[in-house]
Amino acid sequence: MTHSPHAVAPRDDRPMEILVGYDATTWICLPPSWPHQGHEGPRSWVAATVRDVCTRSLVTTRANKRWLTRMLERLADWQDENELKYLHLPSVTSEFLLLRIQYAFCEGDRDDLLRRLVLTTDLDALEPPALQEVTAQGLGRGLRGLMNADVTGQLTTMVVTAFRSEPFDLRIACELGPPENVPLLLPVVDDFIDGISVVRAE
Repeated sequence: MTHSPHAVAPRDDRPMEILVGYDATTWICLPPSWPHQGHEGPRSWVAATVRDVCTRSLVTTRANKRWLTRMLERLADWQDENELKYLHLPSVTSEFLLLRIQYAFCEGDRDDLLRRLVLTTDLDALEPPALQEVTAQGLGRGLRGLMNADVTGQLTTMVVTAFRSEPFDLRIACELGPPENVPLLLPVVDDFIDGISVVRAE
């Protein structure tokens, strides 16, 4: 299990941070800034990440190595303030999941805020998602919605889960692909979320 700390926030005399624990043999932490994981810039990080993914893949071809290189080059420079991104890619031939963790300092009524975080989307949602209470090991109680949307003419399911873990509000979103993917991929997302916690900064 790999752990990456992010977003240190003061809290009286106890600074707090978001700690993300994840399986580095199936997930890739995308660079929130440079330097990242010992790499000063995208070029060496992309090359090392391609090597890692290909090493754990049963079959690799020049074509899928080129595809992976181009994809990582695009993602390496996609950096947003107060957002962490992780790519689920067990092998170079796997369908990948992009999981995004957006965070901000706690603000307003918890229930109203979590509801707004789950319902806010740029997607063309077919209908508002049904909301359900969920619990994660490190973040406690949260709120979740599964929404179906038309993405470039294809029906796609997005799962959005929101938590309040002082001093942060977190919105965790992941596009799962076609609705039939949900039973297989939602547990993957849940397992990742269980590895997120807010702890005292060291």
